[in-house]
Amino acid sequence: MLKLSRPRWGAAWIMLLLLMGCLGTLPQTERAATSTPTGFAITTQTPLPPTLTATLTSTITSTPEPADCQKPPEDYTRLEINGWTINQRTFAMLTHAQELYGGELEINGYAITQGSYHDNGAASFGTHLGGGAVDLSVLRRGTYTVLWDDVEPLIHALRMAGFAAWLREYGELYADSPIHIHAIAIGDQELSAPAEDQLTGPAGYFRGYNGLPASFGGPFPDRHGGPILCQWMIDLGYQDLR
Repeated sequence: MLKLSRPRWGAAWIMLLLLMGCLGTLPQTERAATSTPTGFAITTQTPLPPTLTATLTSTITSTPEPADCQKPPEDYTRLEINGWTINQRTFAMLTHAQELYGGELEINGYAITQGSYHDNGAASFGTHLGGGAVDLSVLRRGTYTVLWDDVEPLIHALRMAGFAAWLREYGELYADSPIHIHAIAIGDQELSAPAEDQLTGPAGYFRGYNGLPASFGGPFPDRHGGPILCQWMIDLGYQDLR
């Protein structure tokens, strides 16, 4: 049996102790790595911002109602403007349309050429017999000059304010009939039956026509685009019938 001399045996023992010390004192990072099972990774989840859902849903609008819609007052007190009788509701609607239009024609004043509660025979098909019906001049005051550039903006303003409104051109209704805008206040409780028919009847505004009845050869397409619907009209039961 081979025997080591004392010096060699001592050296070997020291080397064995050093080797065992190295194996038993792995760095901390290596210990952590070896303690994680193979094939798994530790991840940290970042929570979603708490306001994300609110930000997304806040952009949804509940109605496409035009911004200038304004429900008229239910006031049927009668008043006289430019020699014609209309009710307070119609006057308030005309005043709102005047503000939206902003032109030189004073549609809640001198430009009224026929009011409501007026019988002018067959010329207006009975639409002016009750409330809510008005005819408006499109001529520059004191002249026979037609303000053509004002016609479409004015009709749009009237419709936004709650009227069914159309241009009646010169000679369109009868020989030498004057050029004017004919308007019916939507939802007026005192409308005549023919006026209501111009809103929802077979040739009516909400069907995309110009209100002239079958007895006149209608229906004729609306030359000013389709109806404008505000929520207060929908609440009264009106809808796009095209």
